[in-house]
Amino acid sequence: MNAKGPIGNFDLVKKINMEHTIGTILRYRPISRAKIAAITGLNKMTVSSCVDLFLQKGLVIELGTTGTSRGRPPTLVDLNEQAGICVGIDIEVNQFTVLVTDISGKKLDSRIYAMSCSEPQPVVDAIGRLLAELKNIHAHRVLGLVGVGIVIPIYYNTQANVVEYSANLKAWTDFPLLGSLEKQFPDLPFYINPTPYAGAMGEVQFGRARTANHLVYVSSSWGLSVGVYNNGELFTGTTGTAGRLGHSTIHMNGKKCSCGNRGCWEMYASVKALYDMLDTTQPQLPFADIVSGLQQGDTRIIAAVSELGHYQGIGLANVLNAYNPRIICIGGLLALLGEPLLSAIWKTLHDMVPERFLQHLEIYCSDLGELGVAHGGVSMAIRHLPSAVITYSLQEE
Repeated sequence: MNAKGPIGNFDLVKKINMEHTIGTILRYRPISRAKIAAITGLNKMTVSSCVDLFLQKGLVIELGTTGTSRGRPPTLVDLNEQAGICVGIDIEVNQFTVLVTDISGKKLDSRIYAMSCSEPQPVVDAIGRLLAELKNIHAHRVLGLVGVGIVIPIYYNTQANVVEYSANLKAWTDFPLLGSLEKQFPDLPFYINPTPYAGAMGEVQFGRARTANHLVYVSSSWGLSVGVYNNGELFTGTTGTAGRLGHSTIHMNGKKCSCGNRGCWEMYASVKALYDMLDTTQPQLPFADIVSGLQQGDTRIIAAVSELGHYQGIGLANVLNAYNPRIICIGGLLALLGEPLLSAIWKTLHDMVPERFLQHLEIYCSDLGELGVAHGGVSMAIRHLPSAVITYSLQEE
């Protein structure tokens, strides 16, 4: 892109050229300067200027040459994955999971912390201590901590920057989450999304749905909700609360839900429902032991998972009728139950849905397992990586 108009537009044009260049590197990496120029329409001198600046700042690296049929072989450039870190934090009802990756999304560390308090501020304080530790550990990286994606099992009002509503964490309602985080780290970018949207983003960027144009992601942990991804966009509804299907009724006059309704889907098809079926609690039987027992043929656990899958299937029949998805991904803790859960789901779907609507449907459990939603948090930060790269590159030494 060439500058047009007054000289005052030069800085803006330079920034736009850098955006095109780094965006193309991130999408097609590794890539040559000539290929960047061909894709973006920028002239080769402009591309070389941008790439050289990124090299100077330590944000990209040269990998060597690639073979061509004639002439001087071009040098490939790639993202310097070690230039910074991204953090995804998945807040659930009784714990929060932290995933630390490099800026390409490769896992460096993950941790799980118990939440002993239902109030939001102690959780924010615990996250603050963790982020302070990570900033210190990774201070040697040129970009440091690039951004933090916070995932909440709650719907968030992005205009007022407060928690809109929480059925399972009522104390969080109207809590100014972003402001509380920014008060501790005013220079750190935070991004907030509810669980089903982040889960879908994580699956599309890091999971088996990378080539999918249409996906329904079912967040299946202590709560249950749905994220719909269609042609690069998330369906969030008018106020950002689309996907609350965990609170759709599947059993009239059924179990009382924390939302005030009766017979909600999540009362029969979530981790909480599984513990109710097993007549036990997480402290008595950790979820990892449920997975292990299922794999070892524990008949009581097998029966409970089969019943759980039946209720999952009832809710998914509604999802099929509403959205007509090509792919349904089961995410969250229940994804760890694997094939026994899927078999029970399919049995119910075959009983409830005409075969013609099931012919091209794929249902799978996320390979990302319990880190799937946290990967969605990381994806939020990575989506804003070009901005971080450009801001750092334009800083004076």
